[in-house]
Amino acid sequence: MRKIIIIFLSLIISINLNANPDKKITNTEKQQAKIIIDTIIQNVNNDTIILLVYRPINCKAQFITSRPDSNDSKIKLSVAAAFTGPNLKSIMGNYIIDGKVKAGKKLKSTGYAAIFDNKVIIKPSTEKINTYKNLAIRKKGDLFQQMLLVKDSNLVPCKIFGKKATYRRALAIIDNTPCVIESEVRLSIDDFSRALIRMGIKNALCLDMGTWSKGWLRTENNNYTPIGKLTSSTKDQTNWLIFTE
Repeated sequence: MRKIIIIFLSLIISINLNANPDKKITNTEKQQAKIIIDTIIQNVNNDTIILLVYRPINCKAQFITSRPDSNDSKIKLSVAAAFTGPNLKSIMGNYIIDGKVKAGKKLKSTGYAAIFDNKVIIKPSTEKINTYKNLAIRKKGDLFQQMLLVKDSNLVPCKIFGKKATYRRALAIIDNTPCVIESEVRLSIDDFSRALIRMGIKNALCLDMGTWSKGWLRTENNNYTPIGKLTSSTKDQTNWLIFTE
């Protein structure tokens, strides 16, 4: 069930800001894997900003380069992750899948996500990247590069999009759980980052969006539900972030 939360500039939703983003995500067999959807509404300078938060519960995150099967009921959420190269065949930035290092197209990324031991870590590219690369390799985990949007509750300028307004999506950690947050209205990338900060997000990484926005989730009764608004480039997508039971 969706929860409606009204946020003004002086009000922040009740997210545990002291949560440890490196803490292992608990996953017990007794609890069902599912996606909880929160709707966040912000009123800023007479404009209404709507954010959807997809919060995976008891799910495992994974970075993949094979198109996920929408008929696979074990996959609860699927979204685009790293940028796809101009040739529509390559991934922007080097990456790791199942502990194996892969070379992508050169990208001046400002951040990365490392996935291993059932946890997701979001860091700037200048911080511990070799450490987390080695951990992802040793633990047969994943890692991909992207643009960092928020670091320690501060905006990280993202110049590659200019001031263009479109729908946005990010990976963030809420209460020790990796979540996907997307805008329901068109925003510049920095305005999207500011909206994330207002809702209490400490660290956030951009996920590919624009015309690559098509994703999908499964409701608690396992119904397939598409998400995203601009989808013309979906056929050329090269990589995905999925959450599975």
